[in-house]
Amino acid sequence: MDVANKVDICKVVAQAILSDAQITDEERAFLDKLMARYELDPAQRKDVLLRNVGDDPAELVRGIVDPAAREETLRELARAVATDGVLAAAEEELLGRVAAALEIPAAKVEDLIADAVLES
Repeated sequence: MDVANKVDICKVVAQAILSDAQITDEERAFLDKLMARYELDPAQRKDVLLRNVGDDPAELVRGIVDPAAREETLRELARAVATDGVLAAAEEELLGRVAAALEIPAAKVEDLIADAVLES
C-alpha cells in the first residue's frame, strides 16, 4: 500500500473519532499507533490531524482505489470507533456511509464491525 493511501486511511480514522464529538485517550492512542505503524513523517501526521468536525469521511475515501487499501480503511475505521468500547449510532452510520463510498458490501461491513468490537 502506498503512502498516500496510508495518509488517507489515517485521515478517515481521525475524522471518525471526531464523529461523536468526544475523543477518548484510547482513541487518540489508537490513531497515534496507527500513524506510527504506517511510518508517517511529522508533516504527514500534521496533515492527518487537520480534521474539522464537518469534514465528510465518505469524501475522504473517494481517492482510495486499491481494493486492499479500501478494505484496510474500513477495518481500521471499525477498530477506531470500537476502541472506546461503545459503538455510537453516529459511528455506525459513519461506517455505513464510508463502506458505501468504498463499495464494500454490507455483509463485509458487519463482519468488520463484529471483529473490531471483539478486539476492543
